[in-house]
Amino acid sequence: MKQRSYNYVTGTSQTGYQVQNVKIESEDLYEKDIILLAFHISELHNAGKILKMFGLKDDTSYFYDQCRSVISVSESHQEEGGDGSFSFQAYFHNFPESVIHVNDRAIVVVALEPKDEVNTDGLKDYWLVGYIHANIFDLRDRDGSLHEGFYYNMLRISERSAGGVKVYRRKKIFTMIFSVLHSLVGVYGVHFAYASMGKQNKAIHDALVFNSKKYSKHFETFPVRTNTVLNKFYGSKSAAKQLIDITHNKEKLKEMYKMLAAEKSDYVFSSIHSEDMFFRLIDNITKYSKTSRVYMLPNASGGIEAAGLAVNWGDYFALTLDKPKGFFKFLASLKLTDRLLYPIHLVGSRDGVKKLLTGMASKYLKEHKVYISVINSYEADQYKDLKKGFLHDDYIFFIISDRLDHLNKLKDQSKSPEGHVRFFIDNPIL
Repeated sequence: MKQRSYNYVTGTSQTGYQVQNVKIESEDLYEKDIILLAFHISELHNAGKILKMFGLKDDTSYFYDQCRSVISVSESHQEEGGDGSFSFQAYFHNFPESVIHVNDRAIVVVALEPKDEVNTDGLKDYWLVGYIHANIFDLRDRDGSLHEGFYYNMLRISERSAGGVKVYRRKKIFTMIFSVLHSLVGVYGVHFAYASMGKQNKAIHDALVFNSKKYSKHFETFPVRTNTVLNKFYGSKSAAKQLIDITHNKEKLKEMYKMLAAEKSDYVFSSIHSEDMFFRLIDNITKYSKTSRVYMLPNASGGIEAAGLAVNWGDYFALTLDKPKGFFKFLASLKLTDRLLYPIHLVGSRDGVKKLLTGMASKYLKEHKVYISVINSYEADQYKDLKKGFLHDDYIFFIISDRLDHLNKLKDQSKSPEGHVRFFIDNPIL
């Protein structure tokens, strides 16, 4: 067991930074020193100033380059034995603006290995070892009380090699980073956390299990299916003609929010609790991604029959498949996966939502050359059968909490009439 520590940096470059050094135990097998930092995502713009505080090169552009190389590391959806359909690499455009506009309430955790040489300015160059976001969200009980939690994503470890050997592979770096995160929930003061991962991503799953047991936290998982549809065959031109863009229509957005609240406010980890939060989400996404829009289908009286947010992932990142199998291999050969449509916050009648999805698929194919839609679903989803694609990828959502009774209460109050627990799965980026 290694004795390590991380530095939780609060404040801003304008008001001044405060640093809390927190001791942790880590099961990682890496022999050299690692500098672990946690700071608010808004301070990515001032990363050089933070790094300088710890004797590291204070070039923010250099840090961004390191981040880009690590964030684009392949995320495994294959077992080492070869099962599973594919792994993928996501190349984020315009870092860090793209990730900040996905969720501007997040704590960034980075692991850095200083190089031995000291530069003439007394600072050291470094390798970025790992990168992860602890997105901050609010969940609400039926009594109106709010409780903050973390949603982990952007989980990446460097693939740096030396002498043909990957330096950080099989060194339990994920375990080290999750030791930071498990400590951070106490330092920050949250009682719920969850993360999504490919079903076959054993390294992340094992790190979460190990640390949950080590820190005596309850953990459980639930399955989510990511359906992949080809917009050319799934889409409907006639449905596309009926879509109405309500991205800037406050009255229609208010109507949509009322539908969302009535339908999904009881979902476990639902994070949209007010009109203001809903408007902020829409504004944050569409301010960066000009082709991401909110669409509705009208009913006979002019109200909303169905509505949803169409997120054009192609504005945020390009995705390539790594070692695909089966039909995924055919998709990779056609290079259709660099632009993806991701519809979320769907509300309305079943027929309306089906028409909405097929209309979005056709519209984005025609206007933005987006060939594929990625649509999440799970057992409790009332639209599950409408979203089925001939290709799918199985995800696992991993839940951690030190308040089991509270978590069980949230699950009980979220159950569908059929008795299925309904979880919030509409995160802008998995």
